[in-house]
Amino acid sequence: MQLAFEGKLERKFWQFHVDHPEVYRYLVQFARAWRRGRGGPLGIGALFERVRWEIGIQSDVSPKLNNNHRAFYARLIMERNSDLAGIFALRQQRIQSTIGPSNETLPESEHVA
Repeated sequence: MQLAFEGKLERKFWQFHVDHPEVYRYLVQFARAWRRGRGGPLGIGALFERVRWEIGIQSDVSPKLNNNHRAFYARLIMERNSDLAGIFALRQQRIQSTIGPSNETLPESEHVA
């Protein structure tokens, strides 16, 4: 499956997302649990580590979660789940992704030149 996105990282993210939909489901499930229990903001990194744990203990064969995908998952989760809007703090990306808000509306990241 060939996807037409400008950024290489986003292309790789979408391919991973298509190949491993369970990762997104886990992320949404855990984000909702956090929102119910704590209500405040959450770092996508914490959820990623939780998903690594859950998938790792439930399966002998687990997908390798690439940290480059975290920002895309954070945007996708908030875009597709209105109950999770604003749960993650977003920063500008080097290449504007097709998901989430425009870079102009976000604070700069340390990696933005």
